Amino acid sequence: MFTRLAGASVRAALVAMTVAIPAVMLPNVSPNSAELSVLLAVIAAAFVVFEYGFSSPSLIEFRFAAPYNRLRFAILAVLVVTLVLAFRSAVENTTGTAMVVSWADASYAFWDFTFSPLRSFMALAVESGPQSRELLGQASALGLTIGLIGAVVPGMAVWHFGWPLGRENFNIWMNMPTFCVGGDTVGNLRKAAFVCVIFALSFPFLAPQASLAFLGPLGPISASNSQFLVWIIAIWAFVPAALLLRAVALMKIASMIGADVPQAA
Repeated sequence: MFTRLAGASVRAALVAMTVAIPAVMLPNVSPNSAELSVLLAVIAAAFVVFEYGFSSPSLIEFRFAAPYNRLRFAILAVLVVTLVLAFRSAVENTTGTAMVVSWADASYAFWDFTFSPLRSFMALAVESGPQSRELLGQASALGLTIGLIGAVVPGMAVWHFGWPLGRENFNIWMNMPTFCVGGDTVGNLRKAAFVCVIFALSFPFLAPQASLAFLGPLGPISASNSQFLVWIIAIWAFVPAALLLRAVALMKIASMIGADVPQAA
């Protein structure tokens, strides 16, 4: 029990730090934004302690199939830290920000093509000035690149290596508490994986259009909204990566179960 709570506390601290990083590292963050970040960090930490501090599962998938959730967290943490450095580059020129800007320029050149998800996101910046548009374009392209790498590299590791560890003891209910098990389990897993792929490919295009319809265009980058923009881009890039990684995991589980089911003659 003590070991489980200690592990949950470490995870909670890392999650809280990730949530608070934009408020800490971005310049001239308003006190209200900082207080909101602290509140959200506490809520996120409490949720992680609740999930990982008890032996029975609740909402988080693959709790007992390491390192799946660690990979997802690593993708989000890298996204947040890198985007914060990209936004800091507008007011600070250090070795770290220079490297991020260089990577962002290369990412923008890679993603700047017709029907690119980058073009869909940049529709939100129609009212921003040239400098804001340039920075938003660099940051969103950087987010896409990190999201793509975060989906491909961990996805290949999950598919080709021995995940889930201890697969002979893999319990689908413990690791997928919200998944309806029954009937054609293998078929249901594959259908769920296909749905994840569809949503992952659609989200980068549909989310900006939905945001534009309900929230309107993004304003110019300022101290008052930089933290909000970091999270907008981070979520926009993270959700497709997480969905693709989940699709790979579901297909891997389906292949494991299918291999264990005797085939009819």
